[in-house]
Amino acid sequence: MLSPIRRFSVVGIVILSGIMILSGCATRKYVRNQVQTLEPQIQEAQMNIKENAERIDAVDKRAQQGISAAGTADTKATQAGQAAQTAQNAAQAADRKADTANQGVQTANNRITTLEGRVNNINDAYTESAKETVLFDLNKDALNKDAKSTLDKIAGDLSGQSAGYLVELQGFTDAQGSEQYNIGLSQRRVESVERYLVSKSIPLYRMSVVGLGEENPVADNKTKQGRAQNRRVEIRVLKSTTPRATN
Repeated sequence: MLSPIRRFSVVGIVILSGIMILSGCATRKYVRNQVQTLEPQIQEAQMNIKENAERIDAVDKRAQQGISAAGTADTKATQAGQAAQTAQNAAQAADRKADTANQGVQTANNRITTLEGRVNNINDAYTESAKETVLFDLNKDALNKDAKSTLDKIAGDLSGQSAGYLVELQGFTDAQGSEQYNIGLSQRRVESVERYLVSKSIPLYRMSVVGLGEENPVADNKTKQGRAQNRRVEIRVLKSTTPRATN
């Protein structure tokens, strides 16, 4: 049998264990009650966190769009600046071409003045005894068959004459193309005629040449036929009317 003391101890332990179990049950119930009370606040906090995250994402997206738009605007501004620079360069190039064309015109005018001076300073009196015209294909300076035939006739008429004449050559173009280009083309045409006549024994010092571009058209440049007539070199043979001295 258990002694009274031991019986008391066992009873005490049993009672203490019961108190602790009851106390633990009460604590868990309290905690559950507290959690249930806080559940709406927790859910509200979670909703706020979600909404804030969505706002942050929206702001970030708008910021990225703004950065992209700014980059596009900067690119367009750069392209506009480059286009403006290109336009300015083109304008400057056009100015230089205009200056060159003006210089070409001035050079042609100077050559005409020189030619007129040379004729006026000759003691002999000259009259135009023949005038011929040779035509050229579009943008060409080569002599065709008809042109060579005309020049052969002029050279034949002057063969055997060592003095008493001059040959004046003036080259022209139609109105197509720039002024600078046409002056150069007319000069090449008149030089082609000059070379051919030299090959036919006409002395170089007996000839004067000048390219006048689209100046002095003889036909309407608005028509194909008219432009064909303006692509030409005019040959004037000037013969002296001063009697030559004889021995």
